[in-house]
Amino acid sequence: MATATPKRPLGVMIAAGVVLTMLVCLVFAVIRFGGSSVAKIAEVRTQNASIKNLENIAAALNAYAADYGTYPPATLRDDAGRAMHSWRVLILPYLGKQDIYDQFDLSKPWNHERNLQASYQMPTDYAHPGDVNPSGGQSGYYLLTGRGTLFPATGPLSPDSIADKQSQTILVIAGVPPVNNSIGGWAEPMDLDVAMMQGIVNGTVGVEPGGRMTNGVTMATVDGRGHFLPNGLAPTIFNALVTPNGQEPLADDTLD
Repeated sequence: MATATPKRPLGVMIAAGVVLTMLVCLVFAVIRFGGSSVAKIAEVRTQNASIKNLENIAAALNAYAADYGTYPPATLRDDAGRAMHSWRVLILPYLGKQDIYDQFDLSKPWNHERNLQASYQMPTDYAHPGDVNPSGGQSGYYLLTGRGTLFPATGPLSPDSIADKQSQTILVIAGVPPVNNSIGGWAEPMDLDVAMMQGIVNGTVGVEPGGRMTNGVTMATVDGRGHFLPNGLAPTIFNALVTPNGQEPLADDTLD
């Protein structure tokens, strides 16, 4: 006697239909738009992941400032003025990386053998999701340093000393290693010097902010929120976002 073929559960059939529909839609999008929709989705995912990293870093910078009264120095120097360590090392405990921080010897420079060994472990928050070589140990995030910034040569400011809106003042931004760096590792004390900039998003690589995404750059403001600045942003607006006490008029929806 022939046995009856078991029926597939209705839930399984529905789920299979949903998956098939999604695959058909994806194939159609690739054919119809030449892959642009898929690329856009990937870009948005990278943007959101980068913003999450920036918000974690901003929270750590603000926690440091709450404990010490100012933000960390962009570059920790010894009594002779020699560059020793990056702010990225100093805020490690506030990123939940006390174990990595404890491996550094702050009395020795960043490129001492012991500290180079410690820097082999790069916190994931410092790796930009758009980095084509994520295992290279390069930081994806930088401070903006120089006259008129939160991190002038005279020393870092505190959040309380900011006259401009904290929601319209850049704290940390995505980028690639500056053109004058020696190695480019995340623990090396190096950041973006505004004196070299024209304020062009994705302008000269290693000088201007960006270089990680094609359509713009991610950053976090002093209030800890992450934002996306598109290519073509007016340099006057970018420069106004850089200064903590510039008193430049910006619309409330500038970063919406």
